[in-house]
Amino acid sequence: MSYHTTTVLQYFKRYLKKFLPKELKSGIKIIKFYGPIGLIVLVGILSLAIYINPIPPKTVYLATGQEGSSYKKISEKFQGFFKDKGITLELVPTSGLGEGLKGLDSDSSEISASFLTAGVASVKEYPNLVSLGSVQYAPIWIFYKGNTVKTNDPFEYFSTKKMAIGPAGNITNKIFRSLYELNQKASPNTKNIVELPFKESVNELIAGKVDAVFIIDNYQSENIQKLLASKDIKIMNFPLADAYLKQLPFLQKLVIPKGSINLESVYPSEDITILASTTSLLVEKSMHPAIQWAYLLSAQELGADSNSFFAKSEYFPKNLDQGFPLSPIAKRFYQHGSPPVFSYLPLWMASLIENIWAYILAFFIIIYPAYKLLSSARLFPAEHLMNEMFVNLRELDEAITQATTSEQIAIILDALKTYENEISDTWLFEKNSRFYFNLRNAVAGIKRDAQAKLGALVSTKA
Repeated sequence: MSYHTTTVLQYFKRYLKKFLPKELKSGIKIIKFYGPIGLIVLVGILSLAIYINPIPPKTVYLATGQEGSSYKKISEKFQGFFKDKGITLELVPTSGLGEGLKGLDSDSSEISASFLTAGVASVKEYPNLVSLGSVQYAPIWIFYKGNTVKTNDPFEYFSTKKMAIGPAGNITNKIFRSLYELNQKASPNTKNIVELPFKESVNELIAGKVDAVFIIDNYQSENIQKLLASKDIKIMNFPLADAYLKQLPFLQKLVIPKGSINLESVYPSEDITILASTTSLLVEKSMHPAIQWAYLLSAQELGADSNSFFAKSEYFPKNLDQGFPLSPIAKRFYQHGSPPVFSYLPLWMASLIENIWAYILAFFIIIYPAYKLLSSARLFPAEHLMNEMFVNLRELDEAITQATTSEQIAIILDALKTYENEISDTWLFEKNSRFYFNLRNAVAGIKRDAQAKLGALVSTKA
């Protein structure tokens, strides 16, 4: 054991004394040799790193809409997913999705993502925003009190009633006015319109202070559930839903099946048709790819929830709203699904790999063949020069055979000396090394033949 230890120590002493200095000198030569190209590569890597921005922000901000809305619930589920990935998702309550949209478009706001009901805005108005797709349906409900109302035109029926339609400037408020004007060819009577937050509107309807509430939100929202749980509150049927879809393509038609809300009491007592939009998730164009992937994976996880009333499990997220273009990340997601790499690596690293594979592929498809072509182009002139020298040497070799005087041989020897100097001064690639040594050997051989011929001519004269 002691012999082995001593041998190892002796080896390291000998290495430190004899081999390490040589390796250091070799290392310095390698650094000098690769210095210029290494500097270019380093600058390229740093530039690519700045462009790709591999490290995502630790905190991001999402507008959640009003209290009691389904958007708040979705946001809270997103928040849990983000936390698992080491990212803090701050939820920013707003008076409505419209306020969230304005905050998202403002440079002074921290909001970098917001939900939006399809049909109320487009990329023409907000060119710096892109979509990550639709995350849920946004059903359009009219809840009312009293006896069941059967009419082809709900807006005409409630035009003389007191109806809450959401705060002024709110997206629900805007959609109500669009649908009303489409149907009635006039603006609603302001005396019959109550502009209140949804939570307050719901309480006003239950208390009988308003006749109806126009509200756009998902089935799971607290506000909708509170109204559905009230025995004397009814849902308005839209028998002409298909006609509305012809006029407004962003709308969808949904059906609440008989007894689907409460099977025991068979509520509703018959199928009810309602209109719906979809809820998209909008983000800034400049949003970090890893954060976009976090939202998309969160939405995918949320879409797998089988508790959704109107959509089957795994139906959402989906590219349904054409008002805003998908981000490049979202396009990849909807075309190819979730990359497997996200199941094995941290979010930021998986996102980086997913983001740079195109650059790596471009290197092998474009840059590497271009490098090979450039190398061939640089090799060709040297090879052409070498081949030309071999041809000239062959002519000199033939001239030696044909020479009859010492003066002719002297001219050949001068030419050979010139060729020797040219060969020494010619820079060659490593791949051309064989040409170099072959030429030198050829020149040396021809020189010997010329000197031998010169000796023979001199002897003949003597």
